[in-house]
Amino acid sequence: MTSLKKYILFTIFVFLLITPNLLLSAHASSSWYPGMGLKQGDYYRYSLGWVQWENGAPIEIDFWVKNQTSNGINLEMAVHDGSVIQKGIVTIGHVTPDPIYYDSNMADYANYLKRTLGWLDAFATQVSPIDPLNPVYGRAGLFGEVTIGSVGMKTVSVPAGTFKTSAVYFRDSGVDSYIWVDPTLPFPVKAKVYAIKTSGAPTVGYQFDLLEYGNSKQAPSFLNVTSTGLLGSSAKCPIPDYATDFVHDSKPTDSNSVTIEYLYSPSVPHQGCPMKWRIWFEPMYSSTQRISDTHYDIYTVDDKGNELSSLSQNLGRVDIYSSIGEDEQTFVVKQSPPVVHYVINVAGTGPQSGVTDVSQSGLIHVDVKVAPPFASTIANNANTANSPQIVPEFPLSSLIIMTIVVGFVILFVRMRPSLFNIQL
Repeated sequence: MTSLKKYILFTIFVFLLITPNLLLSAHASSSWYPGMGLKQGDYYRYSLGWVQWENGAPIEIDFWVKNQTSNGINLEMAVHDGSVIQKGIVTIGHVTPDPIYYDSNMADYANYLKRTLGWLDAFATQVSPIDPLNPVYGRAGLFGEVTIGSVGMKTVSVPAGTFKTSAVYFRDSGVDSYIWVDPTLPFPVKAKVYAIKTSGAPTVGYQFDLLEYGNSKQAPSFLNVTSTGLLGSSAKCPIPDYATDFVHDSKPTDSNSVTIEYLYSPSVPHQGCPMKWRIWFEPMYSSTQRISDTHYDIYTVDDKGNELSSLSQNLGRVDIYSSIGEDEQTFVVKQSPPVVHYVINVAGTGPQSGVTDVSQSGLIHVDVKVAPPFASTIANNANTANSPQIVPEFPLSSLIIMTIVVGFVILFVRMRPSLFNIQL
């Protein structure tokens, strides 16, 4: 009997010992790629921040799989970006979840999705899925010098719940980056990935958390929103579109210390409407590198070069800080046509707070053609003192009613003239 008890205890001990390994093996034997298992009716809500979008200010991206076709998976998407709400369709591919079609107002957010939630599709696709516990997914880094891979199963908690995930890890620029992948879900549940920099303090490149997920035959309530104009502008304003309507150029600063590459859209913005700028700060004669920790500003000046406005001051800042040497800004064009004179000024380099090195300071001038404001804007802003006086039309119906009333009064007076002879 004693021997039997020992045998049972030994069996239990062995079972407990090997069970975790069996579970790990079960996970290891599976395969995964971004977008895997995504089906009609699935919905996901994420909180995200990306350094190339408003310096990482958090936004919310919510989407629902409306349907699938041979061409791709149609996502009905709603984005809450500060006070701006945009809603539309983004179609992603079957092989990778990269956007392939999208409504014009969703262009920037489609790219946002690709550069954050879909980032791992550089290492795993439908045609070449990967073991989620593989210690080597591939290589990353500025020169491909960093190995990215799983460091095992880890439990992680996000607003959507607690998940057992493969912790995908790499170390670059002296900091650790993680992406937590639950192989049963099509997208990672959490990420904190640092930007690749050649100098300066570490900067988070992107991060996100899963807020909610599920499946619904009907469009979820979070899609009951209406798109707003960018920055409160008129709905008539054209949507900035970097793909089809833009101006792209680069210039050295007047000090020949920095090359500023810029892209703005629309190519001819309207007064009172938003325009977007994408800006890169590069060493002279090297368009493949960036100057980290750049302090800059965008000014408007008059024909004589006198400053009219400053973007940083409008934002309540001393200057604008770009940790990775590239940035994107959106603002409303307030100056009148036909041309607005912009100045992009590099104040220097250095940490976000502290002493700024002015050795690379300098500026460039960019003249932008501007179209007149839309008619509704003109009407709202017109000086009524200079407006022509308009004689209001007298409605025919009112004339008929007055004629009838006068007729009744005359008839009443003829019939009862004594009423009008009363002495008061």
